Amino acid sequence: MSRPRVLWHYVAARRRRFADRADLERRQADRLRRVLAAAPRRYPFYAGLLGVAPPVAPRALTELPILGKAEVIEHFAALNTRGVTLAECLAAGRSAEAGRDFGTRLRGLSVGLSSGTSGRQTAFLTSGAERDRWAGEVLARALPDGLRAGARVTLVLRAGGPLYESVDGGRVSFRFVDLAAEPDRIVADIRRSEPTILVAPPSVLVLVAAAGGVRPQRVFSVAEVLEPQDERAIEAGLGVRVDQVYQAAEGLLGMSCAVGRLHLAEDLVVIEREAVATDRFTPVVTDLFRVSQAVLRRRVDDVLVAGPGECSCGSPTAVVERILGRADDVLWLARDAGSGAGFGLPEGADSGAGPIAPFFPDFVRAAVLAAAEIDDFRVVQTGADRIRLATRPAAGYEAARAGLLAAFTRAGFASVRIEPGEFEPHDPLRKLRRVRREVDVDSGNVRPVAEIEPGRSR
Repeated sequence: MSRPRVLWHYVAARRRRFADRADLERRQADRLRRVLAAAPRRYPFYAGLLGVAPPVAPRALTELPILGKAEVIEHFAALNTRGVTLAECLAAGRSAEAGRDFGTRLRGLSVGLSSGTSGRQTAFLTSGAERDRWAGEVLARALPDGLRAGARVTLVLRAGGPLYESVDGGRVSFRFVDLAAEPDRIVADIRRSEPTILVAPPSVLVLVAAAGGVRPQRVFSVAEVLEPQDERAIEAGLGVRVDQVYQAAEGLLGMSCAVGRLHLAEDLVVIEREAVATDRFTPVVTDLFRVSQAVLRRRVDDVLVAGPGECSCGSPTAVVERILGRADDVLWLARDAGSGAGFGLPEGADSGAGPIAPFFPDFVRAAVLAAAEIDDFRVVQTGADRIRLATRPAAGYEAARAGLLAAFTRAGFASVRIEPGEFEPHDPLRKLRRVRREVDVDSGNVRPVAEIEPGRSR
């Protein structure tokens, strides 16, 4: 790691300003031209993509295909500069996680693994220079008073490693708390670290807030969807606003600003929007600086709610109102005849899916949690007209079921059947998903979402 280089990126990020949205887009376009020009010689996947020899660089981003997770997995070795295979990454990364030793490197690149919440795990590769840039960018955004004021940063994560340890040293101290530890141990370790900045999944932050004894100056929710009821509990228990870091295998995609609004990191990435419904979209990401692994038009299977207007912080980067979760957290249900298009689509619009339409997870949460006695729940779609519901406590099931049925009926899904399920305790090493879909409703086949082919995300 190069601390001078981290500091350089930190200073550059703190000084970076855009006069307006047009200025931001001009600088994006300038950087993007260089990225596209270099793509054919850096990555074998793009070398022959345009069918011309010798390889010709694409003139526009739209000349490149959008890559979903399945395509990235299939062409993994051809999408990085060292020819590292996904099998090599998975073997090395899983061995490291089993031993809780996160210094894994292959051919000079550090290896990190995705969480595998969709059932198919992939990997991300970073060079030392890329880790230094990441560290500087994150520090510039996360430290409210700058480096001189110092910070004690505690990260509660599934895996540590050089990507996170690069922020350690000088006035900023770093502490990694292992998410695989027992809950009491996690809370005790956080208390001992006395963090001024606490970074953890919301499921852990809820636990810490309930236990008490921790008073950070800033809190960041990571890895899982920050749901409104969890946000309220965390803020009440920790006495501070909950901000967010939006990061994926594709890189740093967004972070909360000084006034608490989540901004997309459009100074680092270009984000195209695939519309899911009115004001809701799936991001397609192109990284403007990453070299070791190609991130060019990569689809991130999340659903985001676009934020309204400009932010008072002064940044022209786009604001996201909420991250709803993965695309597989959206329920696609059989519509009743003449019922319209369901929640999230304009009145009278057609989802393009024939007899099915979306029902978004925020509507599910609102309906279930309207039953006052519910502490937690799980909703799983198992068929085009079947839902499995489990609640904690179990005594709240009937009230939650009634609320969910009423919401389905109002949205035109009166034929949906809700069946009781067993409440699944949360595995701390996997992202908490209270709402998820396990069915390919296009074909009616109930099977793991990981097996659904690209383009069949419903």
